[in-house]
Amino acid sequence: MFVLKYIASNFVMLAELVGLWVLSGISVHVTKRTLVYTRASVLLLLLDSVLFNVEVWTQSFETLSIWRPILSYSIYALQPVILIMMMQITAPIKKGHFWLLMPEILGTMLYFSSPWTHYVCWFTEDNRYQGGPLSILPYAVFGFYVVIFMIRCALHKGQNHLRDRIVAIYLVLGAVLGVVLYEIFDVTDDYSAIFTSAILLYYLYLYIHMANLDPLTELLNRKCYYKDISSYAGRISAVASVDMNELKWVNDTQGHAAGDLAIRTIAVCLAVNSGKSKTVYRVGGDEFMVLYYGKSEEQVVADVKAMRDALAETPYVCAFGYAMTNGSNDIESVIRESDGRMYEDKAQLKQAVLEQGGELHERED
Repeated sequence: MFVLKYIASNFVMLAELVGLWVLSGISVHVTKRTLVYTRASVLLLLLDSVLFNVEVWTQSFETLSIWRPILSYSIYALQPVILIMMMQITAPIKKGHFWLLMPEILGTMLYFSSPWTHYVCWFTEDNRYQGGPLSILPYAVFGFYVVIFMIRCALHKGQNHLRDRIVAIYLVLGAVLGVVLYEIFDVTDDYSAIFTSAILLYYLYLYIHMANLDPLTELLNRKCYYKDISSYAGRISAVASVDMNELKWVNDTQGHAAGDLAIRTIAVCLAVNSGKSKTVYRVGGDEFMVLYYGKSEEQVVADVKAMRDALAETPYVCAFGYAMTNGSNDIESVIRESDGRMYEDKAQLKQAVLEQGGELHERED
């Protein structure tokens, strides 16, 4: 009977968890890492919900059951872990940042020692809750990870469009607002449904976002490029065209794995200084485009030099061209001008190779 009542009371959340599990299994755009942490989050959310409902049931006992403190402390410890798992999907904790786990570790130790120390909370023999001097600790630890979550989302998404950062932060703030409202109106302490909705929405957003990425380089892809030059034509201040030299020769002589490595390496070099004012796209096999927002010509020239300098540390050569919009909304003309300068640079690079006694490997198309 308890199981049926639990399913009925939490049907929407359980349906979302099942749907999230299924979606994660059929997704082709998300990484294996994302899949693992998503499914771990699903299992933890289910566990948190079950523990909470069983703990509520133990509150009805006339005398204290040994399970009530165990369940309560487990819930306190588990909810920050769910946030940490979700953070691993959105903005993974790096090896040097393991100190971020210390509040959770210390908090868990204090929770489970409370039956003897009474620091956080304990329960009387007649099954009454008693708060200790650190009764606010579970909320403080949870709040700490909420703040860290938002900061890391903002920083991690800094390489992408403002809309991507807004989506990530909105989902976190939405979950936080739900928790705050639950607390203010004393609705429930079970945050599983809130977490589930947040992670489901984020996963759907992530799936859409990954569909905008080039799978080889993780730069934005051609479709996203065309969408952005249409949507943000009035905001674009400059365009840069980039084309790798002799990719076909690398593929033919060293294999496609070597060609893929070349493209990935170039993508990293072009992504130098990427952020809200610079976006890099892979629009073809060895073709890239860069859109600048609010950048002066001096800044664009400096950035092209930075990309060239980064490439100089690799075995690969790219031709560059750029053009300023100067307030014009005729973005197609600006792109043609940028492409023209890129082809001029490509011709100059080839001439320099010949003058230095080198050999050109022409395409055999």
